[in-house]
Amino acid sequence: MINIEKIKETVERKIAGSDKFIADISISADNKINIVVDSDSGGININDCASISRAVEDVLNRDDEDFELEVASAGLNSPLKLLRQYQKNIDKDIDIVFKNGKKLTAKLKCANAESIDVEYEEKMIVENKKRKQIIIKNETVLLDDVKSVKAVVLFK
Repeated sequence: MINIEKIKETVERKIAGSDKFIADISISADNKINIVVDSDSGGININDCASISRAVEDVLNRDDEDFELEVASAGLNSPLKLLRQYQKNIDKDIDIVFKNGKKLTAKLKCANAESIDVEYEEKMIVENKKRKQIIIKNETVLLDDVKSVKAVVLFK
């Protein structure tokens, strides 16, 4: 059986000293290994993926157990999973899907292990006004109530 800890240690050794980090590692029942790597400052390029792939292949033995290996960067539309990913997206827009089905687009203001603080605009009826007014709202969202959070990609 393929040891996920051995793979994790190998990848961590390979990216040590850089701003890269492991976003996810999974092994399917048919031995397909998926490694997702992210970076604090920008992106992961094809050379980064190739060198991580070579490092992992060097520690695994195909004669003992056959496997398929895929190393990729966290995509633009990948959900945020780690606190480190939330922190790199502070002051950026995010889409939140709650477990109850509610959706919210907001600006991420702060993040910790249990919750995120967001800011968003909402049209509300204000006393002595005929039309709804745009009000800036701040809210703390518990991560236990969230199904997924994704960074909003804007093309300007």
